[in-house]
Amino acid sequence: MTKRSMVLGLAGLGLAGLGQVAGVHAEDAGLLGSDVTLSGTVALQSDYRFRGISQNARQATPEASLIVQGPSGWYGSVWAAKTNWGLPRKDGATPSYEVDEYVGKHTDLWGTDLNVEAYYYSYPDYHGPKDGAKASYFEAIGQLTHNFGDLSLTGSWAYSPALSLGNGTGNDLSGTAAYTLNDWVTLSADLGHQWAQNAKYGGGDGYTHYDAGATVTYHAVSLDLRYAGTDLGARACAFYMGNADDHPCAGGFTATLSYAIGAPS
Repeated sequence: MTKRSMVLGLAGLGLAGLGQVAGVHAEDAGLLGSDVTLSGTVALQSDYRFRGISQNARQATPEASLIVQGPSGWYGSVWAAKTNWGLPRKDGATPSYEVDEYVGKHTDLWGTDLNVEAYYYSYPDYHGPKDGAKASYFEAIGQLTHNFGDLSLTGSWAYSPALSLGNGTGNDLSGTAAYTLNDWVTLSADLGHQWAQNAKYGGGDGYTHYDAGATVTYHAVSLDLRYAGTDLGARACAFYMGNADDHPCAGGFTATLSYAIGAPS
């Protein structure tokens, strides 16, 4: 029951990179300083997935984000999307939406980009069983990205001291490759492994997640077509997604249409 943002700074490329946006110079409106930019994205995704697992019961998901970029590589963002974990709504165990907040910094290391983030996944309307378990949780994320011409390679590590709903200490290691065919088509794929330790409800042996697809961009509009999934069976899936009846961990195709607010037309 987790998520990493669709925005590039969060999950690197792949599904998380569908909402790339062009900067809007907020100082023109007298809102921010001359070295600060504001940008945003609105999107509709056929199946919102995070690390291979459907977060909205395989239903279409509206999404939106707002990003502030500052001097020296600093940035911050708020991201929101509809969710449905497939648990009973009557006791509040299925949040209807997710709001994520994160801050980070890019640093150049002799041609390699180091990106460090503090990321908070929040589910404001979650009111599940009163056992002390919280749905919202924190991750520290580190990424290294290096470009080899049109090929970009990214390695990521995400650490959480306490995963959602008492599911232990979390780690995720992943690698992303993206290849730019031309100005409007990019191919990308992601492969990662998520695991949990000291889980409150047992299980947590870990799983492998993957996705591969292409993003087509025309001015401010992007269309991403992708296949994403995991190696989890229906029973094992229940550890990460409480109700596995519709097998949200099984592979499937997703389509995401996004619009970059303020991007040149």
